Amino acid sequence: MADDSKVTILCVDDEQDIVDSLFDTFMDSYNVKTACSGADALKIFDEEDIAVVITDQRMPEMEGTELLEKIHEKKTACKKILLTGYADINAAIDAINKGSVDKYFSKPWDDDELTRAVEHLVSMYDFDKFLNQMQNDGDRITREMNSVKSASVAISDFFDNYHMGVCIFDADNRAAFLNKKGCSLLNYKNTSGITGMGFKDVFLVDPVAKKEFQRKLSKGKASPIKIDARESDGTKTVLISSLVFDGGEGSDKVCGVVFMKE
Repeated sequence: MADDSKVTILCVDDEQDIVDSLFDTFMDSYNVKTACSGADALKIFDEEDIAVVITDQRMPEMEGTELLEKIHEKKTACKKILLTGYADINAAIDAINKGSVDKYFSKPWDDDELTRAVEHLVSMYDFDKFLNQMQNDGDRITREMNSVKSASVAISDFFDNYHMGVCIFDADNRAAFLNKKGCSLLNYKNTSGITGMGFKDVFLVDPVAKKEFQRKLSKGKASPIKIDARESDGTKTVLISSLVFDGGEGSDKVCGVVFMKE
């Protein structure tokens, strides 16, 4: 039975002994799925939440690069490792340049290096999921603000109990609200400690980064960004943040910030 607390990885090779070796290497740390062909690997991939795929390049019917390209089309967040022979190194480098492979190892590989690479890619996968969730949450808050502005009590309760920091600014770009989580992250006793402060007095957003974030947001491709902020005592801290704009056409005024500590 799979351990739900473990991340799932997929190992693919047409040679059973190599698949068994990879399984033995990773079984203690991950839920390991195995396949001996690209077709079988894709079936497993469609049924499981796979964080990392490790595949051999030279396989009959479907080469490793082709398999990873198909996986990349299905789920770009999945991290991908290609195992190659010396003759296939150029194919591996080409796949990395296309974005369909994150790392390659020449055969025979070093188990310790491969293990460290998988650990790193799993961390990247987890962080990417966190960023995507944060962006989705930011989008949801925007929808909430636009659809229920008249229900001030409901909005206040929703924001105040939100699991990330939320700071809302009024029409004059002054802080009007900081929820409980935001107070904790920025070391304020309550929202009154920040009320009336200007946006730039709290959040130190690089104008270029803000403009790029807004451009990507308009295309539905924005990812949370790192910004500096001032805590209550003036200490600078780094936040992972999603910006909420006022929604007016062409407006670049930030009316809210959703954030967590780096």
